[in-house]
Amino acid sequence: MDFAQLTRRPTRHFHEFQEHLSAAEADAFMKAADQRIAEAKTLEDWREALLNWNEVKAHIETHFEKAQLAFHRFTDDPKTEAEERRLREEIEPGYTEWNGKIRERVLATPFRKELEATLGKQYFLQLQIQQDAFEPKNIQLETELNQVLADHTKLTGSAFFEIEGTKYPLSHIKKFAVSPDPKLREAASRGYSGWFMGHLEELNRLFDQATDLRTRMAHNLGKENFIPLAYKKMRRVDYGPEDVARLREQIREVLVPLAGKIRKWQAETHGRDRVKSWDLDYFPEWQLGDLKIPIDGQTGAALSVFNKLSPKLGEHFQKMLDWNLIDVPARKGKAPGAFCTGFFDYRVPYIFLNSVGEASDITTMLHESGHAFQSWESREIPYLELSHPTMEACEVHSMGLEFLAYPYYEAFFEPKDADLYRKRHLAESVLLLPYIAMVDEFQHRLYAGDAKGPEGRERVWEELENKYAPGVDYSDLQKWKRNRWIRQLHIFQVPFYYIDYAIAQIGAWQLWVKSVDDKAGAMEDYLKLCRLGGTLNLVDFFKAGNLRSPFEPGLLKQLMDRILVIQPLP
Repeated sequence: MDFAQLTRRPTRHFHEFQEHLSAAEADAFMKAADQRIAEAKTLEDWREALLNWNEVKAHIETHFEKAQLAFHRFTDDPKTEAEERRLREEIEPGYTEWNGKIRERVLATPFRKELEATLGKQYFLQLQIQQDAFEPKNIQLETELNQVLADHTKLTGSAFFEIEGTKYPLSHIKKFAVSPDPKLREAASRGYSGWFMGHLEELNRLFDQATDLRTRMAHNLGKENFIPLAYKKMRRVDYGPEDVARLREQIREVLVPLAGKIRKWQAETHGRDRVKSWDLDYFPEWQLGDLKIPIDGQTGAALSVFNKLSPKLGEHFQKMLDWNLIDVPARKGKAPGAFCTGFFDYRVPYIFLNSVGEASDITTMLHESGHAFQSWESREIPYLELSHPTMEACEVHSMGLEFLAYPYYEAFFEPKDADLYRKRHLAESVLLLPYIAMVDEFQHRLYAGDAKGPEGRERVWEELENKYAPGVDYSDLQKWKRNRWIRQLHIFQVPFYYIDYAIAQIGAWQLWVKSVDDKAGAMEDYLKLCRLGGTLNLVDFFKAGNLRSPFEPGLLKQLMDRILVIQPLP
């Protein structure tokens, strides 16, 4: 993308913008920010010094985001790989150390009460939890960990499976998984799982390196294991592992039986007692025709939907199209997955997709656009710590938009297919939560020491497959059943960032239920949540959007009872 077409956000203090940031320059900028805070005497001095520090961080982190995005877009380009590595190894360690020093000064300010009156308590809560997770001895370990994760990104970015003599990136499994040809579904599934199994030793080695480094970081902070450090890194200030365990139990009690009924019906439509592992995404009764728009038409169709939902959303998305802030198609050398990132200097988001011309492209685009709309709506919040909410709150914006857009799916599908896809999407959201709980419990048990080494991970994952997703027939792919966790990027790259989707889904479902009776009110709540950025903790964030807490006992059962009246499932 061409950053020359973007306009930098006006700044009050920092103006030494660099196109190619060196370690010496980054160090000098942070040293000056530290000195300014150290010399602050009055309340006004502190306000200006904090703003200056914020502007310096915005510039340095913009360089990080630009390099990481380029690497994900072109994992096979040596120049982008080298630049991402240079920033990570030469600049990030010093930057991390300076931020630790500065946060310590800020948290000790004599003007905290006065600053909280204007910035809010959440600002200092976020600084404190970051500082609680900071240990200078861990800076080198973080650098080593980031290299391991970069190696994982490069490996999976170059991965492919072969069908009828043609090689496809891993992202194309989405398209083959819903093919009406059962032989093609099976061949694709075997090819996809075969790549992971063929690289199992290397992937396990990378994972062992990552978990070892994370555990060492936790020990350096005096923690028994990585779990409490992970929660701090996720900036979770108002709930902990016990709350999450209770949520997993609600999912097991309410959604696992419902998911089992859906899978039983799905198997029957295939003429079987149990659904085959390569048929998990294929529902014969909900089989769709082709999308009515090609891959290069997906953004135009999305724009029409956003204009109908809200003129504000349409305006935001039009800017993204005008400024080339979306990378849509899957291609060779592009890392798998989808995400929304952003550049703090410019206060604009960027959407990274891997569209293959299949229905799930649409919900992925809607999902990532929800993150982008939150960025647009809260871009006037100056402080980085408050501009974006914690991960689970962020996912309310994205998952919520998937459901709020239900009335307009005809922009992407023929009318009959749009109705079928709404049913399929809802069913898939129900099926997803048990899998999320499975991933989350797996990670808790793994970092607690209950799943040591490849054999331990196989044992625990298979146990959880039977607990949360019983009845799936893996036939002769039992080894894949025990190792299916290895395909989940979150487990490698951002451990414990997965239950966030379950928390957010509960919020998204509430927004959708409200929209059935009050579309305008639901959209108003949605935009309010986007405008809040990260100014509130999770529970207060839900309250502000007129949503009940995701941890409230009995909520999931009550919510599903209402949803099944609106849209019955098999």
